[in-house]
Amino acid sequence: MRPRLPRPGGVYIDMATPALAEIMDAAEVEKLYYTPVDVYSPVAPNPDAITRAAQIIAAAKKPAILLGKGAAQAQADDLVKELSETYKLPYLAMSMAKGLLPDNGPLSALSCRSTIMEQADVVIVIGARINWMLSFGRGKWNPDVKFVQLDVEPKEIDRNVPVAAPVVGDMNLALKALLAELPKYKMNIDPTWVPALQAEAKEKNAKFTARLQAAASASPMNHWTALSAIKPVMEANPDVILINEGANTLDDTRDTIDMVLPRHRVDCASWSIMGMGIGSTIGAAVATGKSVVAIEGDSAFGFSGMDFATICRYKLPCTVVIFNNGGIYNGIGVDPSGKNAPAPTTLDINARYDKLGDAFGATTYYVTTPDELSKALTEAIASKQPCLIDVQLAADSGKESGHIGYLNPAPLIDYTV
Repeated sequence: MRPRLPRPGGVYIDMATPALAEIMDAAEVEKLYYTPVDVYSPVAPNPDAITRAAQIIAAAKKPAILLGKGAAQAQADDLVKELSETYKLPYLAMSMAKGLLPDNGPLSALSCRSTIMEQADVVIVIGARINWMLSFGRGKWNPDVKFVQLDVEPKEIDRNVPVAAPVVGDMNLALKALLAELPKYKMNIDPTWVPALQAEAKEKNAKFTARLQAAASASPMNHWTALSAIKPVMEANPDVILINEGANTLDDTRDTIDMVLPRHRVDCASWSIMGMGIGSTIGAAVATGKSVVAIEGDSAFGFSGMDFATICRYKLPCTVVIFNNGGIYNGIGVDPSGKNAPAPTTLDINARYDKLGDAFGATTYYVTTPDELSKALTEAIASKQPCLIDVQLAADSGKESGHIGYLNPAPLIDYTV
């Protein structure tokens, strides 16, 4: 079966019901098998597009690179690194591109996202959609910003905002061509641009570290308390694949845990689909043979939690960490009807998810302190066996929609969530 689009992804196979019950001779089936030739032919971008992109980048005073998961899927790691390091271009990554270049690298502007949006005059978008997660390229962005967009899919160009320099084609061929073209031009980067970003990143990272340290002693734990214990364990095991979904659990984990290797983080991505976590955990373990840690909100886990049985059945090296704050966003929601009933967003703060792991024969932990969590996660990763860690948080830990509440419509009635 040949892919209909150059972009990798899931394949939908539509079969009529009668076909599912058909019987065919095995020998005849064997005759149908063949090895496709040239399944995907990399298509080089238009040379004029490369020239245009190079000229715009060279003229930039405050350029930046924005990495998307398309760059990670293309495995263009070395070329992206060469582009950034050769021309001292700061970079920031979308969530599933984290680690393509190190989150804590000297040119990382991960902590300076707002400054990049407000001040950058040229942004080189490599394999990322300019969608809602990037304010559609408008609003918070510098109104005079020019986007240089590298993408394998022509439909992504000009989708939400005009693109000054579209470069459509295979990602590796596009980057190679751009790297070959750029030396023809003199770069005009403002010499204060990168040092200013580095100073801002240093200051913000110090404040974030202080925030984690301040939360480390909270009892009962909140999201930041738990993550203060998880962060050093995960960063001491950089080859472990991280799966992440939830609301606050997703946002806070993404902000806290630095990734240094490409294709080691999977989350709900562009469409924010809850329930992808456990299936992705299984897929990552089977496809790579690596250890996998899934950090899940309690609501997110509820969408596909029973698939944990598959992890146990096949004895996969997977650890599922569940942040239980008793609800969607938090566990202190109030029923808007005024009746004595749980709020629509309320789950169960006393739920013992570790008992589910016990039912399927996993090694389980119920933790209420950072020390217990750190010890449990360290042991679980080292065991390379199915493990489930139930992390008890305070019911008031978390807020609506994590960090993207501004996207929510105004409520018709007052309510507490």
